[in-house]
Amino acid sequence: MIPSTSKTVAEFIQLAIAPIFLLMAVATTLTVFAGRLSRIVDRGRSLETRGTPDNAAHRDELRVLERRAQLIYRALSLGVSAAILVSLLMALAFAGEIFHFNTAGPVALLFMAALFAYTGALLCLLREVFLAIGHFRLGIRAGKTN
Repeated sequence: MIPSTSKTVAEFIQLAIAPIFLLMAVATTLTVFAGRLSRIVDRGRSLETRGTPDNAAHRDELRVLERRAQLIYRALSLGVSAAILVSLLMALAFAGEIFHFNTAGPVALLFMAALFAYTGALLCLLREVFLAIGHFRLGIRAGKTN
C-alpha cells in the first residue's frame, strides 16, 4: 500500500521537514551537553588528584561540580528522549501514509512530547549555566588592591 504517485510521496516528505529540523537541533544540543559534561568530569578529576579534601573551598567546588554533572546528565537524558520521540513520530507518520491509517493525533502528541522533553533539557542546561556562573572565580581575592 505504498502511496500512489511520486507527487504524494514528495508532498509527504515536505511535511516531514519540521521534525527533521527539530531532530537536527536536538542532536546539536546533545553535542553541547556532552562537551559540558566532559569538561565537568575533567575538572572534578583534576581536583580529586590534588588530594586536599580538607580544604573547604575544594570540597565546595567538588559539590558544585557534582550538581552540575547531575543537571547535564538530566539534560542529556531529556534530549535523547526528545530525539527518540521525534524519530518515533516520523516513523509513525510514514507508516500511516503507507498503510493508509490516520496518525494525526498520535503524531501531534509525540511532537508535543518531544518539544516538552527538549524544553526540559534546555531548562536543565540553563540551570547548570547559572550554577557554573554563580560559582565562577578567577582567583581574585576580595579586598585586594593593586
